[in-house]
Amino acid sequence: MIENLRLSINGIRSHRMRAALTMLGIVIGIASIIVIVSIITGTSEQLKSSMINSGDDTINVMLYDKSNPWNTLDPIEIGLPTGIEPISEETVERIKNLDGVIGATAITKSDYAVGLSYNGKRDSATVLGVKKDYFALKNYVLSSGRYFIDRDYEDGHNVAVITSTLASSMFENESALGKTITLGTEMYTIVGVYSEVRDYDSINSLMDYQLKIGMDSQSYVIVPSTSWVNFGGYEAFQSVVVKIASPDDTVTVGQGVADILNENVTSNTYEYRSSSLQEDAESLESITQIISILLIGIASISLLVGGIGVMNIMLVSVTERTKEIGLKKALGAKRRVILGQFLTESIVLTSMGGVVGVLLGIGISYLVSLLLGMPAAISVPAVAIAVGFSMCVGIIFGITPSIKAANLNPIDALRYE
Repeated sequence: MIENLRLSINGIRSHRMRAALTMLGIVIGIASIIVIVSIITGTSEQLKSSMINSGDDTINVMLYDKSNPWNTLDPIEIGLPTGIEPISEETVERIKNLDGVIGATAITKSDYAVGLSYNGKRDSATVLGVKKDYFALKNYVLSSGRYFIDRDYEDGHNVAVITSTLASSMFENESALGKTITLGTEMYTIVGVYSEVRDYDSINSLMDYQLKIGMDSQSYVIVPSTSWVNFGGYEAFQSVVVKIASPDDTVTVGQGVADILNENVTSNTYEYRSSSLQEDAESLESITQIISILLIGIASISLLVGGIGVMNIMLVSVTERTKEIGLKKALGAKRRVILGQFLTESIVLTSMGGVVGVLLGIGISYLVSLLLGMPAAISVPAVAIAVGFSMCVGIIFGITPSIKAANLNPIDALRYE
């Protein structure tokens, strides 16, 4: 083997230009794959990390229409459909006992606040009817005022806590505290203003900034569950908010919660499903993986071209060294020795191209990242697979010339001119 390696390296050195041009297709193919994988992986991981570490470690398990799985039901418009029971406290307690669950609470949600206004100025917001433990589960920062207290629930006070985004929109430079807004036909007094948690330390790019600011820009009006009856006409919780111990528990816990809630669903039209940033990130990752595979497939065409070039040059090499092969066989060299020599040379040639391609791909990845501000993540498995694949190309496209060399008749080879 060592002797074959030495002969292969000497053969490549004696035809440097030819070897370089032969390796070019392999270099371009491997470099393209490394760049594609690095940029896509880096972008995907950054976005996934931004979503998961955005400060929201909760899962929302909501009721969906099976015929339109993207559409959650709006209780303010249709109420609970036939076959759907309100979520009971016993059900919530079962959810709290699931592994990986820190806490859970049921809420009522309306995506469209009909008649939200203040002094004739109308606005739009999502309205939530919540229990007192809701605020303990969410990572909110109270800008001013307070959250709900026991008396708000006991006496059915029409009070509300709103987002800072809505406060700025409705009241501009005025303080929102103590103001009375209209929801439908009911008047609600604002007792608190909050904002989503903004982890500015984790903002490392425009993508992070847009994601976190986008999460903070939503408008919500939160009212006590007891006063939701005044606004919605009934107290019927349709969603469950679950705080999880770790992002790794997201899918398992989400499915577990949905299974518990679906036990009480007798309708064939609706079902509870979980929704979280982690799941959104995983969906995004699966999409980027598909795109990555397609792009890698396109880039692999250059590897095919490079492999054909290797086969061609190895056939030329066999022809040029016909007398050398004949002399070795006349001196007793066995067929497998000749086969191993030329196959080793083919593997060394493509492996060198693979290594150069990896280095070039890494360099281009960092250059693209620097110039365009796109994150790049060098995948060690991808590098190893790329080099291994280049060796496989050497074996696949080098086997035919090697067999041809090994099968030469020594007498004919010695007579070859």
